[in-house]
Amino acid sequence: MKMVEEEIRLLREISCKLDQLILLLKLSNKEKLEAFRIEIEKDAIFRRILEVADGTLSYSNLVRKVSEDTGTSEITVKRKISSLKDWGLLKARREGKEVYYENSGLLD
Repeated sequence: MKMVEEEIRLLREISCKLDQLILLLKLSNKEKLEAFRIEIEKDAIFRRILEVADGTLSYSNLVRKVSEDTGTSEITVKRKISSLKDWGLLKARREGKEVYYENSGLLD
């Protein structure tokens, strides 16, 4: 049991250090991240994807919802999702055959 407790403590310590590194990187790139956030928010499709991507909608349902909400084609939404994923603004999680996307919080 002692080994498990030690591993948990070590993982918490690593997690804390990683959070600190992320914060430092965000702070050192604050202006660039803010400019990027402003550009993303100008695009209604990008904005809507990030609003509804909470990890509960499958990829196909996310595409369908954003397409309906913005009045754009599904292929356009798919391209925008791909861009957001490439930029690290969306995280993907696979469950069986389904993929779920969630806002990574990078621009928060």
